[in-house]
Amino acid sequence: MRKIIKDIWYALTSPESYRDFMNYKKRNLLLHVLVLVVTASIVIFGIPAAKIMAKGGFSVMLEENVPDFRANSEEGFWIEEPIEIDEFNFLIKADSSEVKEDITDLNGQYGSYDYVIMVDKEQIYLSVPGIQEITTRFDEIKGFSFTKEDLLQYIPVMYMACIWAFFLGLLVDYGYYFVVAAVVSWMAGILASFMRVRLSTVKLFKMSVYAGTLSYLLLFVQTVMGKQIPNYTVFSYIITLGYMYFAIKDYKENGLEELPPKSFGGREDNL
Repeated sequence: MRKIIKDIWYALTSPESYRDFMNYKKRNLLLHVLVLVVTASIVIFGIPAAKIMAKGGFSVMLEENVPDFRANSEEGFWIEEPIEIDEFNFLIKADSSEVKEDITDLNGQYGSYDYVIMVDKEQIYLSVPGIQEITTRFDEIKGFSFTKEDLLQYIPVMYMACIWAFFLGLLVDYGYYFVVAAVVSWMAGILASFMRVRLSTVKLFKMSVYAGTLSYLLLFVQTVMGKQIPNYTVFSYIITLGYMYFAIKDYKENGLEELPPKSFGGREDNL
């Protein structure tokens, strides 16, 4: 673990250390990304989970914060009083006293949230990452009926859904990290050709895995802080390619076709 932490530090601060990274074995890369993703997932999911449990869990939270309500295909939606829950990048707004003509316009107003549920007297709007926004009228759902009592019965399912979401999110982030690294390595190959440096695809990919460290940490920070970095995707690619540029520049300045690993405190790759 100490070696992985050192590698994270060197990936952030030392362009010459990429001469080590390009010679690392596959498991070094897998462990590097695994530590980043698992740490981020534990914090991102752990903070909200700790707050929910501190309040008594889902049962107490729902009992105390959700007024009595009912929704069905005949009468639409009714709630005892309007509510707005804004927690952990998750927004729920429900108000049966009004009907919004185009509830999908709310996506622009609340686009900074990861999850949005908006309910008025006649319809429900749902926005979830990776899923197209959904707007459904209650009178279009034949035989539909749902109340607060029904919601409370699903509390065990909510806990299971949280566990499932944690592991699914971890798996998706883990795979996505390598997809981005592959795209960056392709871009870096073009960059290297302009710099008149010859590097194999494998070496460029290994370097890209480490070059993406800062971008992923920034994504982690913005998620925890609940703040969005404007044009983050473009910004992250610029940062990662910047790391690749300085790593390739260091490679070129040494003037060797195949550079030997440069040791940093005995960091040879013997794993």
